Amino acid sequence: MPSAGTLVRQRLADQRDALRAAEAAVRAGGPTGLHDLRVAMRRIRSLLATFRPVFDASVTEPVRAELKDASGRLGQSRDAEVATDNADRLLEGVELDGIDEDAVAGLRARLRLDAAAAGEDVEEILDSTSYAALSILLDELATHPPLTDAAQRDALEVARTRVRREGRRFARMAEAARGDGSGDAGPPQDRGSAQQPAVDHSARLHEVRKATKRLRYAAETARPVDDEPMRRIVKQAKVVQGALGDHHDAVMTRAALRRLALDEAVGEAAAFLLGHLDADEQRAMATLEAQAWRTIDDLLQILEETF
Repeated sequence: MPSAGTLVRQRLADQRDALRAAEAAVRAGGPTGLHDLRVAMRRIRSLLATFRPVFDASVTEPVRAELKDASGRLGQSRDAEVATDNADRLLEGVELDGIDEDAVAGLRARLRLDAAAAGEDVEEILDSTSYAALSILLDELATHPPLTDAAQRDALEVARTRVRREGRRFARMAEAARGDGSGDAGPPQDRGSAQQPAVDHSARLHEVRKATKRLRYAAETARPVDDEPMRRIVKQAKVVQGALGDHHDAVMTRAALRRLALDEAVGEAAAFLLGHLDADEQRAMATLEAQAWRTIDDLLQILEETF
């Protein structure tokens, strides 16, 4: 059985290579390059966090912080692009009865400008000196990982312990999100000023999504030494991640619609239309959340059976 150090060293090298390939795809204009780049960043961050006892934290924590910053800035561009694309799609399919066609065309043009600006932000980030410095740090980390004595322990023992820890973290996040009044019924309705704002509930669900990713990436790392149990976790975590991702995209789309509606330049008729589209997206979110809770419960059941 390999050591924990061997396991994490291979994972680091694989994800460093994946990051390089994704970065090249982004620069070449590839459609999935940005997504793949952020995934590789998250996998490296998650590896350094989940398997923290195996690494010298004085070396890896600064790298994690730099990865978080870069991924966060790239994520803002990605969210803006998805939201504008979704809002543009909604406007494309809208019935124009009683609505000025030129006003709708103007809204769609503004959304496309927003998407283009997001793309320019990505190029600026990748061409920055901070990103160049991060690339050097990642190469050094993958080539000479700063391992501790814990890296000599049995890989299976360490991997199962760390995945179980991430499973418990995911369960806590899910419990917190369910406990704020939603559960399988979807987002809270008419919460009122005395209760927690609905936006906080969406933020809690987003935290569940991030915990799902960490759990999934931990299980991916463990698969070489514990394949079948980890395969089940990875498979269901991907389902949860997709369901909560659809919900998050709807949240971002509503934000884009509201931003347009609040601009006085759009006109009353267009603002009225945007309000209706926002309401449609709110109803869609309720359905998406109900679906997400079913997938979350299935993952919790798999974790209970595994550990």
